[in-house]
Amino acid sequence: MENKQRGRPVDPLKQTLQKNKLILAAQTLLNSKSYSQITIRDIAAEAEINSAMIKYYFGGKEALFVALIEQLADAQLGQFERLQQAEKPLLQFILIIDQVMQAQPGLVHLLHEEVLHKTTPLAYAFMDAFPARVSQFLPALVAKETGIDDPQVAKLAAFNLVSLMLAPLVLKTIRRQAWQIADETVQGSEWAEHLYHSFLNGLRRM
Repeated sequence: MENKQRGRPVDPLKQTLQKNKLILAAQTLLNSKSYSQITIRDIAAEAEINSAMIKYYFGGKEALFVALIEQLADAQLGQFERLQQAEKPLLQFILIIDQVMQAQPGLVHLLHEEVLHKTTPLAYAFMDAFPARVSQFLPALVAKETGIDDPQVAKLAAFNLVSLMLAPLVLKTIRRQAWQIADETVQGSEWAEHLYHSFLNGLRRM
């Protein structure tokens, strides 16, 4: 009977490939299921790798998802670093986040299930990988584009922008059922432009 990568490879390259396959499997499953619904067996089956390898490489399911979060965040670093040179950095920031959320719906699942209501290593990893990183550069982008010279005001304005962006995702059930606003309405370039101008117009009225 053929063995599909069920053992532990000795070759470091093959070990790296197996780790990446497990991370990709976790990502694929998270895009369609909640974190709590995903089992180690699910991940192993998706990756076609022995489930014992999850403990061997990562120590467990949670640590595997921590590695996934860090990988996804690192992939966006280059885009974030280029924002300072953009003509409209805040609009570009909104577009980047919108694209990430559309491409990685699993991040929204984690935000709902783990980050907003729990204090777990996974929740802390998510916080460090995304909100904490954004808090380091977004106030400077706000100050650059709006002319705000008070660092505290720029920080509050940046937090307000993030809140505007996340509200339609976090309040998805209310948005859909009470307001009957479809997912397609709150994503894409038109929505990004709407958010961008609403944010700037709100600041001008202050």
